[in-house]
Amino acid sequence: MKKSIRCPKCGYNMTAEGSPGETKYLVCPNCGSKGRFTFPAYEDFRIPEEKKERPLGVTILAAFQIIGVISAIFSLVLVSKFSGRYTGLIEEIAGFPLIVFLAVYSVVLIPVSIVLAYGLLKGEEWARLTSVWFQITSIISSILSFNLFGVIIPLVILYYLRKPRVKDYFESERGIKIGTKAVIAAVVIILLVFNGYIGLMINPISTSGGLSRVYSERYYGTWENETQNIEITFYSNRSFFIENRTSSYWGKWSTEWPLFLKLKWAEGEGRYASFFLDSNAIRLVQESGQSGFFSLIELKKKSEV
Repeated sequence: MKKSIRCPKCGYNMTAEGSPGETKYLVCPNCGSKGRFTFPAYEDFRIPEEKKERPLGVTILAAFQIIGVISAIFSLVLVSKFSGRYTGLIEEIAGFPLIVFLAVYSVVLIPVSIVLAYGLLKGEEWARLTSVWFQITSIISSILSFNLFGVIIPLVILYYLRKPRVKDYFESERGIKIGTKAVIAAVVIILLVFNGYIGLMINPISTSGGLSRVYSERYYGTWENETQNIEITFYSNRSFFIENRTSSYWGKWSTEWPLFLKLKWAEGEGRYASFFLDSNAIRLVQESGQSGFFSLIELKKKSEV
């Protein structure tokens, strides 16, 4: 075997030949220094493993995970800042503490997304498999919410993650340990529960019905404005009774989600933009129709019916 040897005194490079384990005495032809060199007992002839180039799409998927982390943090900030004022209405619509649900979802999503981004950038097969299952849960959620666009994107990502070049980068043939698969399955199940529920919540059929019902129920009761001496009572059978200083009327009322209240009585009708200031105060602004009641008024709830 041949070895390139550098003189420790003058730095001159010389070449020596010998057998594995053989010791040779050498003289530097440049400075005359003497020394000895022992050839290694064996030579490692393995070819260095070539570093695989990461596909651009994998980098983009990792970037999406980081964007998801930023979005989750931003959502947590918004939930903590604005949830107090609208918590009652939101949880009425959801049927259970949705604000807490979304907060827990964000807390779970942040570390999962960070770890997944790391795995994708490092070419770990567990990260590719997790991404595949995450896209499947997204498809299920999109179907439940009737979101066609939400189905297309995960399908494209699934196709991409199955391409031979991408699988080669992740070295899919090496397989995944059973323990790692169990962790992936647990995370996917949790994500499927979260995404499935969110999908059902934003389903246009269930959402419109739930929102309309809850929105209408907020009107039930007697409301008054002492300054203008007006009192109006909304009943659950969609009838209303209004009285002021000079007259009183019976009529029918209805809502148009998300903003409008319609009043109809024998002498006319009116359409009002309604703004709930809180659970016990509302502002009505006349939007159309002819009404002798009011064009702008703020009412406070007097009692339930």
